[in-house]
Amino acid sequence: MKRPDALEHFHGKSRYNCAQAVLKAYAPLVGLEDICLERFSHFGSGKAPEGECGALFAAKSVFQDSAVKQEIENEFIRAAGNKKCRDIRKGKTFTCGQCVQTAADAVFLRLGNGHVLQRPTECNH
Repeated sequence: MKRPDALEHFHGKSRYNCAQAVLKAYAPLVGLEDICLERFSHFGSGKAPEGECGALFAAKSVFQDSAVKQEIENEFIRAAGNKKCRDIRKGKTFTCGQCVQTAADAVFLRLGNGHVLQRPTECNH
């Protein structure tokens, strides 16, 4: 499988935020429709729960296994230095685009390791 390009969706023609861009990259594999992507518009710019980066939030949302979610979070923190959007942006050493790429790559790595994607619970309401 070819790695999906989340960056092509980030602030591109569709104007997706970080959370939506990560989710959009894997939408075909999960069978997500536009209404689900619209719901993730509320998780960009540090608006994910506890101020978490939206890209990280989206990457974790497509897995059910809490251990996998923790692996993704740990990997993301190693790269970005933090998991909170405000702190990452304040540091000015890791861009939002890098957050999107890092989160999307973490999802891709888990797929390569045999983990299965799920529909985010935020899309089931």
